[in-house]
Amino acid sequence: MEIEFEEELSSDFARCISCGGCNIPCPLFNVDQIESSGMRSRIKILSMLSKGKIELTEGILRHVFTCANCGVCNDYCPVGLRPFDLLVRARGSFIDMGYVPLVTVDIRNSFRRVGTPIGDELIKGSWLPPDFQPTKNSETLFFAGCWMHKAIEVALNTRKLLERISGDITTIGPSEPCSGALLYILGEKDLAEDSKRNLEGMISELNPKRIVSGCSLTARIYPDLGFINLSSYILDAIHSEKIKLGKMKGRDNVLPIPSCGRDISFLEILKSLNGLKILEAPEWLCCDCGFTLIYRTDRNIFSRWVQKVLSLAEELGANHIVIEDAGCYAMITEAMQTKGRLKGIKISHISGLIMELLK
Repeated sequence: MEIEFEEELSSDFARCISCGGCNIPCPLFNVDQIESSGMRSRIKILSMLSKGKIELTEGILRHVFTCANCGVCNDYCPVGLRPFDLLVRARGSFIDMGYVPLVTVDIRNSFRRVGTPIGDELIKGSWLPPDFQPTKNSETLFFAGCWMHKAIEVALNTRKLLERISGDITTIGPSEPCSGALLYILGEKDLAEDSKRNLEGMISELNPKRIVSGCSLTARIYPDLGFINLSSYILDAIHSEKIKLGKMKGRDNVLPIPSCGRDISFLEILKSLNGLKILEAPEWLCCDCGFTLIYRTDRNIFSRWVQKVLSLAEELGANHIVIEDAGCYAMITEAMQTKGRLKGIKISHISGLIMELLK
């Protein structure tokens, strides 16, 4: 299969010096420590394709599309290539050329059937009252995001917490659309743009003063939407004393799993809580909705990553794992139900932890 990338993209691939800096924070590379798992292998393959040195196969296409989609490697390239951004651009080019990898077909089809890329079994708004109706001109609109509709206890805790902070909150409800952020990083630019426009139209109609996002990936990929990340909103509420928190019972050694953006609010929240010792996490330890592709298409890889996290927690002496992103929490807890649970370690989403400590 012939490949012809646009000149600027091919030129960017050629700038790669193959140093491996992008592998350092790569979650998948750190699971097995093999070259084919890391970002460097993907950029090298794309560079060889652009020069006509290899031919495109379904295996290569799958490899290019399959990563944790964390984007952390962008900050580790010494020549400023932003490897993940290059990968997203290449994925979009492949799809424009008509090369759609089988690995993403189920995600695309799920979105077209039920409006979410995370699976057909999702029922949006099941955590809301049966007679719920969104309210216009509210103080705060809570954009839950697809995974939070599945992690019902997280959605309930988050809604209760936002009500304590703001009082006047609403959601879009069962008709809440996917933001399209996951579709965007998978190269599905047209589907992503349609979804984003649909969401913007619903938000415009409701006209809230602010929007708090329960989906970290949406806030990371679409900064132009002006969404406030949930952790940032909680931290501001703590600083402004809109909520007051008590002390943890006992002594918790916490391993934090932040979302994959560079917002430090999550860690600042944990550091502000009494009774917690925050353990230092390695660069590769982050997780958000971007992991959905690996979770849905290669559960074995995802399960090995979870076991790596649990082994790290045991090694560091953690007795509590606190997770920032709702999607990450849902995926990890589901994987642990099938793989077993590490004894003595509690797992919380940040909203559940804060609700537990509210005075």
